[in-house]
Amino acid sequence: MDKVRFAVIGCGSIAEIAHFPSLAQEEAAQLVACCDLNAETAQKAAGKWGAAAWYSDYRQMLDERRDLDAAIIATPNNVHRNQAVAAARAGLHVVVEKPLAATNYEAWDIVRVCREEGVKLMVGCDRRFWTHNQWAKQLIDEGVIGDVLMTRASLHEHWHLYQNNVAHTAFRLDAAVSGGAALTDTGAHAIDLLTWLTGSRVKRTVGIAKRLAMPAGYTLNDDTVWLLLEYENGSYGCVSCNRFSPVVSQATELYGTEGTIFTATDATNPFQSSPMAVYSNRDYSFEELPQILKDYRWPQHFWVEDHIDAHVPKRWMPIMPPRRPGNYERMTAHFVSCILNDTQPLVSGEDGARAVEVMCAVIKSMETDGWVELPLPPGERIAPPHYQPLPYED
Repeated sequence: MDKVRFAVIGCGSIAEIAHFPSLAQEEAAQLVACCDLNAETAQKAAGKWGAAAWYSDYRQMLDERRDLDAAIIATPNNVHRNQAVAAARAGLHVVVEKPLAATNYEAWDIVRVCREEGVKLMVGCDRRFWTHNQWAKQLIDEGVIGDVLMTRASLHEHWHLYQNNVAHTAFRLDAAVSGGAALTDTGAHAIDLLTWLTGSRVKRTVGIAKRLAMPAGYTLNDDTVWLLLEYENGSYGCVSCNRFSPVVSQATELYGTEGTIFTATDATNPFQSSPMAVYSNRDYSFEELPQILKDYRWPQHFWVEDHIDAHVPKRWMPIMPPRRPGNYERMTAHFVSCILNDTQPLVSGEDGARAVEVMCAVIKSMETDGWVELPLPPGERIAPPHYQPLPYED
């Protein structure tokens, strides 16, 4: 196999601004078919991005096409389960946009079927693929900031910023379809990113996901989220997200026994003047500095200051990573490589299902007014308020 042949199911905003351009950039990928419930949208996408065919019914596409290797599912949350299962049953490797599903039982069902069919499943948690988040993970694994004991991830972004400027439809506002917002949409990024950077599964959580700012006539979905996470390795994390801040603020904070790392991927501001900053209390000569820090450590006072003493001065190191390739380009290239080289995706289906379990545990936490242990008990089914799951099609 020289190229991985893709279908994209769901030709809305995230496909248009992220998946289609990333496939076009990847030499080892080929867009074969586009599918959208809106036939005009599917036809337009196929024409613009060079797909051989377009469909308005994913079942018809999966039944007719014998020239597909993988499918990207970029549709509303309530159809993720049925579409992912159908693609896996057709023998296709699958990328599912986050969240993997709106409920814990839908998420684990996707994982189960992909295992049964022997296909690869990756969840579109693109924050793992930003260069500086990957550098942060590398520096943590190298012990640059010691044992990471406290973490925080935040993403505050008003509904109107995406909905009024980027979105093609209003499904994110419909609680029956999306199953949530600040928790399942923006929160999905924060939960996954912290869990990956921490390198440990969530042991228990407590939190809230409520609609405090927006009127019910606009949406019934939550717009305010706070949750605490206790990890199996004994560390703790905090996630805060909202959908009412008129200007975006986003930060990931990693506090270790020997230093601190900050990253920001969605916005910068006077308080966050660079996308990444690192402080390490470890003693390094210039030659011993990790390559990432050596490459981006500019002098502050004198061009040879790092060579004067046995150890380089300890200070904050602002890092300006390259903007391209971007997160989705790197994610697409990674998934293509996984298929061609038979390796496992960085964001596995199990990772995605565990993140959904954390979200469901937050819902349970509000009901019990306390911490919720993870994993959830076998057979326990939790659905977000107002969510209306679709019948299973298989």
